[in-house]
Amino acid sequence: MFDLKDFRQNVLKMTQDDFAKMIGVRQDYVSRMEKTPEAIEFSILLKIAQATGTSLDELVGYKKSIPNALEVSNTWETSTFIKKTLLDYIKMKTEDIKLSSEEKYEKMVNDLQQIIESTIVKPSVAIVGMSDAGKSRLINSLLGMDKMPTSWTPTTSISVHIKHIDDRPDFIEDEVWIFKGDKNGFDFKKLSNENYCRKWKITGGTTSLLAEYGTRQGDKYDIEDASAAVIFLESSILQICDIVDLPGFGTGDRKNDDILAQKSREIADVVIYMSIANGFLRGTDIEFLKTTLNSLPVIENKENKLSPLNNLFIVASQAHTVDNGNKTELERILDAGATRLYSEVPEEIWQNRAEQSVYKHTIKDLRNRFYTYTTDKPYLREDFEKEVKQLLEKLPTIINKNAKDSLQKYVEDQKILLENDIKQYEGIISEREKYKQLLADIRKNEPIRIQENQKARMEVLEKVEKLHKDSIKQFEDEFASIISIDNIVEIIKEKKYKKKKQDMESLAGYLSSKIQAKMQVVLKKNSEELNEVIDKYLKNFNVQINKFESKLKGFQVPFNTVKVFASGLAGLATFGGLAIWASTLGNLGAYILVAKGVSVLSALGITVAGGTAGAASVVAALGGPITLGIALAVIVSLSVFAFATGGWQKGIAKKIVKEYSAQDAFGQFVKEIDKFWDDTETAFNAAADHLDDEWKKYVDDLNNMVSSYSIKDIEQRIINANNLKAFFVEMPLSEPAMA
Repeated sequence: MFDLKDFRQNVLKMTQDDFAKMIGVRQDYVSRMEKTPEAIEFSILLKIAQATGTSLDELVGYKKSIPNALEVSNTWETSTFIKKTLLDYIKMKTEDIKLSSEEKYEKMVNDLQQIIESTIVKPSVAIVGMSDAGKSRLINSLLGMDKMPTSWTPTTSISVHIKHIDDRPDFIEDEVWIFKGDKNGFDFKKLSNENYCRKWKITGGTTSLLAEYGTRQGDKYDIEDASAAVIFLESSILQICDIVDLPGFGTGDRKNDDILAQKSREIADVVIYMSIANGFLRGTDIEFLKTTLNSLPVIENKENKLSPLNNLFIVASQAHTVDNGNKTELERILDAGATRLYSEVPEEIWQNRAEQSVYKHTIKDLRNRFYTYTTDKPYLREDFEKEVKQLLEKLPTIINKNAKDSLQKYVEDQKILLENDIKQYEGIISEREKYKQLLADIRKNEPIRIQENQKARMEVLEKVEKLHKDSIKQFEDEFASIISIDNIVEIIKEKKYKKKKQDMESLAGYLSSKIQAKMQVVLKKNSEELNEVIDKYLKNFNVQINKFESKLKGFQVPFNTVKVFASGLAGLATFGGLAIWASTLGNLGAYILVAKGVSVLSALGITVAGGTAGAASVVAALGGPITLGIALAVIVSLSVFAFATGGWQKGIAKKIVKEYSAQDAFGQFVKEIDKFWDDTETAFNAAADHLDDEWKKYVDDLNNMVSSYSIKDIEQRIINANNLKAFFVEMPLSEPAMA
């Protein structure tokens, strides 16, 4: 498509005014043509050709040149080898192990395979920004090919996942597939699941489909509820990461785009946020960045030596438009943007990140994440490309190490479980009568256990209900203290806000993110209190199942209560405060959270940080879309507010309090709190039911062994358990394979 703007600027070196005079039209007409070059009339193209001495073929065929692709070293090659080696090992070895008759052993291997497939995955890089920020042009530049539509305004309205051609599943033969999705969108973690993909597929074909389904001028836009696309390309950068192009937000005409952009970037490992240089970090940009900072995975720690906020890039795009790319002026713009953003981020967000990384975050740390970018002048993108290259080349090493740690811990846990099983099987052979007595004791105790367990479950649910009510009450107090006329006036004075639009946007945004931060603090504190109750419940369950009178010296029922309860969470879409409990479980919690959709680096990072840091990570994304929506609504309301001369601070405060009431902001946040605790209750019941069911299966299995199985049958079980133990012992996890 003819790029008129680039042709005028870089070939003719003319202003819009001069160009308009040359072809005999008005300047505003030229501006409109540059925004929609596909709509330029033939008569105008003829005038341009005649006036510039260019043939029509040359003119129509002119496109803005794309920089060479970002060349990176394929540091993911080792990961590919590791993953294939481990999966091939599982496939080869399990053919020799009889698992079909041992449901729990089959599950051990299936869980292992799932951990490998969900943790050894390329990092995801989300490109985010408002609709005019130039995201698609940046992506085309990184890829070194013109694949993403750039001349449409705004561009993509669906999330586009860009993957390397080698990652394409065998059943997908096209360059692009377009999907619809359920209420939570399309789940790209299931891209290798043929049945799932075909269920949600709308169509397949070439990249031209992106313009049809993903742009507002496209023929199929909004017709079939397209929500996502996947594109497979041959590009150097895609060897070490996936790129996600998220919908441009802030246009006001499609609220779903704002929500999709907000929610989708929460699962990203790296975020590149773009804002045009000549309007850098407007109010909407600041709001989105604050919620990004809140939920961005904390991957830096003393061990990997990554600097703070290393996976965040804040980019001033179209940098050549500022005084023809004047670096001094651009540095001033970046300085001002960093100062403004840092001052508007509530201290709770910085504290949250500090808990996870053990780093304090200074304004210098934030400023170091600001870059300029343009495809027109290489020197304005060099620093950005250098930093992106360095980070992406290093992340595979971090992912490999974290994945190795998770796998080794899982393998060690399974070996212990198998050794306990073998001990029990051998005991049944040598002391069957005592095991019959054990089973009799267990069955005799079952009515008491069921009664005690039901009582303990009710205590947990009562605690959940209490924490639910406490959370609302505590948040109500925090909300009232923040959204009060006196407090708002005090904030205006403390932050030295002036009677100007930008300052009022800052004020509105600061208040909304402060409320979100306080809500998260409340939920985190109460969820940590819930952790103690869950642990007590599981400890009590363990006591009850081991309450027998048999004299089997040192015997403990080989039933891992915590693991079984936690595995009951794995299939749930959301699990509220139980996610915070899971984050305290180290590697076990990590792969549960990965299965839920949390970013790989964020979930695996829990294995390093754990505990309080894990809780901070889980609550970080809560309330993001609500916060953004309320902040934007207040900003809009203030933009039409007439500033009085005297006592204007109080007038603004009254207006904000009124707007918060009109938006039912408190009610919106309470709905988030309600959902959090409702999800907690649902998740607990599901996990507790799973625990109870698995215990009953264990008792039935024990009954079969002591009552029906022959010695030969039990000896076969010992063989199976030893074979599986050998399978885990011999797994190729040692160096250098997992270096």
